[in-house]
Amino acid sequence: MAQQKVIPFMKELCDLGYIVSLETNGYYDTKDVDPRVVKVIDIKTPDSGEGESFNHANIAALLPHDQVKFVVCSEKDYLWSRDFMLEKKLHEKCTVFMSPSFEEMTPIMLAEKILTDSLPARLQLQLHKYIWSPSTRGV
Repeated sequence: MAQQKVIPFMKELCDLGYIVSLETNGYYDTKDVDPRVVKVIDIKTPDSGEGESFNHANIAALLPHDQVKFVVCSEKDYLWSRDFMLEKKLHEKCTVFMSPSFEEMTPIMLAEKILTDSLPARLQLQLHKYIWSPSTRGV
């Protein structure tokens, strides 16, 4: 999203028949992204250290085929994510994923919290942390 020509580029790819997915940290406004693009928007949790970086205008731009993702680092993050998701009714707008932050929360711990609260969210593991070394960047 930081690249000036990415929005027209994504539109052109859609026009050519490509399936386009945009994964973004949620900082930039996505309202001008072609509606055919599947947006995957990361909503930063408080313990990520980047909690203030999320652009709340992105909620209004969500479409049913889009996804939002919370990387949960702690119990506090889980409660914050749960409350944010329910307050904003994100599960009614698109698919919601929750991922346990590698080595900060176990997958079983997060899965049990999601099940206990009957949250309309899916558990997603940070597979790149399991496939490559957790310190590997850019994968």
